[in-house]
Amino acid sequence: MANLPKPSADPHRDPAAPAPAAPRRSRRLPCVTVAILLGLAGNLVLCVRRVGDDCGAVAFVGFTHLNLLLLFGAIRRFEVSPQESPARGRARLAVWLLTTTLTAAFTWKIGAMLPLSFAIAAWIMAAVTVLGGFYILFLHDEK
Repeated sequence: MANLPKPSADPHRDPAAPAPAAPRRSRRLPCVTVAILLGLAGNLVLCVRRVGDDCGAVAFVGFTHLNLLLLFGAIRRFEVSPQESPARGRARLAVWLLTTTLTAAFTWKIGAMLPLSFAIAAWIMAAVTVLGGFYILFLHDEK
């Protein structure tokens, strides 16, 4: 009985045929990803050129672009990690933290230009967005 083949998930597959190979993860980036990263780099150069000598604006642009780059990497790690693995949990946390810092940075920048009542409303909306993301990513059961 120990030599009997295990039942496969596909009832039409020949049990004597070799099991299908697991898909290999490619280290190459898709063309669309390369195009997006090149566009992001070009946008960074144009933004830094435009703000010129304003160190605060250059720091903001550099921070947001670096944050986006790290966010794309964290999303990729999340997508390729196996279900229920610790790596997937760490990637999920990284995605949430990076989106939270990006939301806070843009809200801070916009809040400086708004009247106080609108700035408060913007911060409340940002907090609701961050807390909603936390609920969906960490507390809500997948159904």
